[in-house]
Amino acid sequence: MVYPPLNPSDYLEKNFNSVLCQMKYGKQGEMIVNGENYNKPMPGVRSLTELEIAEIATYIYNTWGHERELVEITEVHQALEKCVP
Repeated sequence: MVYPPLNPSDYLEKNFNSVLCQMKYGKQGEMIVNGENYNKPMPGVRSLTELEIAEIATYIYNTWGHERELVEITEVHQALEKCVP
């Protein structure tokens, strides 16, 4: 695999705020998901709004047996304030 899986994904479960940041700003460098090493750049989409990130995260975190419920815009805002783009 070139990119890490979303289902199942221990990274997804343990790194909620980072996942939100990565949607907007992307990820460079190594990432360990389910014990596998991934090291391919994943570009973000800087034009995503906080609402769009919340909607995408709500979908991801409520699919494939996940039951997180609604991701609030305030959660996205707080996570993005702490990101280092």
